[in-house]
Amino acid sequence: MKKYVIGVDVGGSKLLYGLFDDQMRLVRVIQRPTDQELAPDALLDQIAAHIRELMRGAGVSAEEVRGVGAAFPSHIDFEKGVVLETADIYALNNVPVRDMLSARLGLPIFLDNDCNAAALAEHRLGAGRGYRHMIYVTVATGIGGGLILNGELYRGIHGSAGEIGHMFVSDSTGYPCGCGVTGCVESIASGANMAKYAMDRITDGCESRILDHAGTISRIDMVAVGKAFNENDPLAIEVVERGAEYLGRMFQSLYQIFDINIFVYGGGVMKLGERFTNRIIEAYRRHSQMEYKYPAKFLPAELGDNTTMIGAALLVK
Repeated sequence: MKKYVIGVDVGGSKLLYGLFDDQMRLVRVIQRPTDQELAPDALLDQIAAHIRELMRGAGVSAEEVRGVGAAFPSHIDFEKGVVLETADIYALNNVPVRDMLSARLGLPIFLDNDCNAAALAEHRLGAGRGYRHMIYVTVATGIGGGLILNGELYRGIHGSAGEIGHMFVSDSTGYPCGCGVTGCVESIASGANMAKYAMDRITDGCESRILDHAGTISRIDMVAVGKAFNENDPLAIEVVERGAEYLGRMFQSLYQIFDINIFVYGGGVMKLGERFTNRIIEAYRRHSQMEYKYPAKFLPAELGDNTTMIGAALLVK
């Protein structure tokens, strides 16, 4: 009886593999570094070898595995199983990963975007359990999301639904973004661009405890900003409130467009805690008419660092 599924979280710096039983209990997990220098064939050879290692270590044969789900930080053609475009692993652009990996393993393979996989995991097993409609949002180095409509993951016509980080929220603020827009929410309120704003303000002469925690301007990140924020440093508060304002606008637009009031949020920047999330919610409420009649729920994600890997495993039919 085929009782196991495998989930793979393919990241720009690490590869996370999980073996799950038929109750979605994690049996074994391994992590390996991503080798960005490998050509597609060599990289997929490596991923296949890691999957065999995962099964071998658990004493599970390929005959007992129903399939493998793999999630990428990429634009995916779900129906064709092709990685169309990726920001982290350029060698896989326009590569038919599903068929190539299936040929190596002799198993059914399912591919999707990492945020879609995370949304699926939180909806089925995490904070979104029991809700028919849900929007998942992650705020980390970038901003991403996934849409659950009528209990199902919605991918859109071209597989790019849920790219909420590129929602246009300002015509006067933001850094140039890879999407071609200056003024999308990612260009302002992502971890990378919030940190860049802090760098620019300090370069212009603003004094801040952020620099004490980072050491040098070039090493400023949201960890340093967060430490200074907890010390009530004025610039750190400015950085956080600026980001929260535009994230609030994003949530307002999402609610207005989809009429969905269940938001599950995760990502490294959200680890700034309630002082940050409360500011986001306050900004959202200032702009939202829907909130007065049908209040939204903002729910922290529950599945932690394994969320994408779990969602990848759930892709297996």
